[in-house]
Amino acid sequence: MWKRLIRGWKIIKQYFSNCGIHGVSYLVDDQLSYPERLFWLVSCIVCWYGCTIMIRDVVREYIMYPIAVTAETMYLDWETPFPAVVFCISSTKKIKSKYFRRNPAALTNYSNPNLLLATSEELLSAYEEARFPCTELLAECTWNNMKFNCCAEFQELRKTGVGYCLAMNTYQLGDNSVRYFVNRTVKYGDLVIDVHMASKTKNYLLTEFTVHLLNNLQLPTFKNLDNDVIRMTAGKTNRIEFTMVDTFNEAGVDKVAVEYRDCRFQQEKRPNNMFDIYSSDACFLETVINRMIEFCGCVSFYYFVPNGARVCNGTEMTCIIANKTEITYQSMGQRCLPNCEGTSLTLTRWDPHDYESPGRSYSRFHFALLSHPTVRYRRYVVNDLLDVAGENSPVNNIFRRMPRSNSRISISFVNLPSRVCLV
Repeated sequence: MWKRLIRGWKIIKQYFSNCGIHGVSYLVDDQLSYPERLFWLVSCIVCWYGCTIMIRDVVREYIMYPIAVTAETMYLDWETPFPAVVFCISSTKKIKSKYFRRNPAALTNYSNPNLLLATSEELLSAYEEARFPCTELLAECTWNNMKFNCCAEFQELRKTGVGYCLAMNTYQLGDNSVRYFVNRTVKYGDLVIDVHMASKTKNYLLTEFTVHLLNNLQLPTFKNLDNDVIRMTAGKTNRIEFTMVDTFNEAGVDKVAVEYRDCRFQQEKRPNNMFDIYSSDACFLETVINRMIEFCGCVSFYYFVPNGARVCNGTEMTCIIANKTEITYQSMGQRCLPNCEGTSLTLTRWDPHDYESPGRSYSRFHFALLSHPTVRYRRYVVNDLLDVAGENSPVNNIFRRMPRSNSRISISFVNLPSRVCLV
């Protein structure tokens, strides 16, 4: 047994004497005293421990915090999409007179008693009246003094709970639907839209017609129903001025796991996604719809109905109204990641005025970009594999055999973040 231990120690000693791990050879150097060997043993252990902590922290930073966002002003080659414009008709005369005295999107407690007798088919029929023909709604559209076909650009959005909506320049209508940009060639954005105010539409368009200016991924929802809503006035011009800041993602950001970059790209749809692309608004609406099904077994006729679900009748609508807090407000607390893309808008609305008004039979909306974007946010990968290798390069020195000096003890220092290793 003793001979085996001696033989084993000789093997270990021979290995340490010729090992490439820096500092290990001093542990078995017969020319060093035991206190000197103890010094090198303690030094190696402390250094190895520090290097292990450093490697752990670097890898943790790489995994947990790989993304950073900064602002930049080198804007000459930028191309920023013009915002999406959305027109919504929130209610109709039939809905207000027979079922809901207030906007159905608000899910208010006070409703018409006739609602209890309504079937889901009757509620859907009442909603269909809000589908106002585009040609009878929009009269003329102009982009930077060039006219275009309004109804070729304004298309119907999927139901979002606020009513019948037509939108232009939004990714929610397809990949090729965003065609209006501002860049160094198109240095300003000026959109003018005239809306018909015929007698048959004027009565409820003035009260039930809302206009939203959103970024190209947003959807009109009850969350922004009372925010950034623009009302129309017959015979007057509504001027909406705004500035915008875009977000640019460098190559490699999409390769980082969603949970670590803390945002989603539009093509990164969640499981059982109800909308064609991902957006934080679409995620919120999906949560609301799922909670309607969970609490009441059906979906409001003002919302998109997924496959396998059904539209609520009047009695079931009272269930949704009774559970409004659990369905809507608690859905806001659900984990819907923000979009990695999109612009941030700052709006300034002027009171309706008669300047350049199109006449009493029309109402005009003038959307004007105040200035060419001079700042944008840039999201980039701050910790990639090359950074990990670079930050760990001092560790390699520990495992690199250094030439023995003529002195009995050679001390070199390896710089580590917040630590010094003696080897």
